[in-house]
Amino acid sequence: MPEKTPTKTSGLAAELGMQSPFRLPEREVFLNLARTFSELNHDMDQFFKPYGITPVQYNALRILRGHGKPVSVYQIGEQMVTRQPDLPRLVDRLVAMELATKRRCQNDRRVMWVSLTPKGRALLKKIDKPLDRLHQDQLSHLAPEQLQQLSVLLCLARKPGTDP
Repeated sequence: MPEKTPTKTSGLAAELGMQSPFRLPEREVFLNLARTFSELNHDMDQFFKPYGITPVQYNALRILRGHGKPVSVYQIGEQMVTRQPDLPRLVDRLVAMELATKRRCQNDRRVMWVSLTPKGRALLKKIDKPLDRLHQDQLSHLAPEQLQQLSVLLCLARKPGTDP
């Protein structure tokens, strides 16, 4: 009986020290996404520490700045890059840090309006250029066409059957 030659691993399987390739390409893609997010996000966590905020807090502040007017907690939640289970507590932290303010809607007491403070706006302005540099440092090894293709593929992975 002929001896089976072990299949050589490459890519993520090799990085993880696996003896054989992934059985399902979908699993490999999922784990590749998870590993890539973990590595890139670690850099983000480290980046934001000196500014005294987290990537999630930055995301909420970015949304507030983008609107330029009071936004409901619900709207912030809808526009967050990553899902956040306890948005009211996140907003409370931003308020405690004096980066945002909140006030209850007069017409509907269930709605809470959130605004960016001058201190929050100044912090974002301070972060903008260094954060751009971090993103460029993380992904500058990819050509512009590859970056565009990767963005299109990631959108397709999130929303099957849609046109990116």
